[in-house]
Amino acid sequence: MNKPELEFPLHWEYKIIAVRSDEAFAAILDVMKNHGFTETPRASNVSRNGSYVTYTVRMHIESREILDSLGAALAGCEGVKYLL
Repeated sequence: MNKPELEFPLHWEYKIIAVRSDEAFAAILDVMKNHGFTETPRASNVSRNGSYVTYTVRMHIESREILDSLGAALAGCEGVKYLL
């Protein structure tokens, strides 16, 4: 599958759907910090039964390599179910 052509640097927004727990949020923050980002994801929607939460984070991305690396790391976080 071909990746869409993007012009870097760019502003990027992730929606992270994760288990609603302090551990999952800490893992997300740790990944972002390890990739050099200081932004804090903000919680928006919570699932009906309260088990999952959607975090939104907007950041400035310098290159395709950073975008791909950060996306893979966030998707691999303990507790993260979906990354959009």
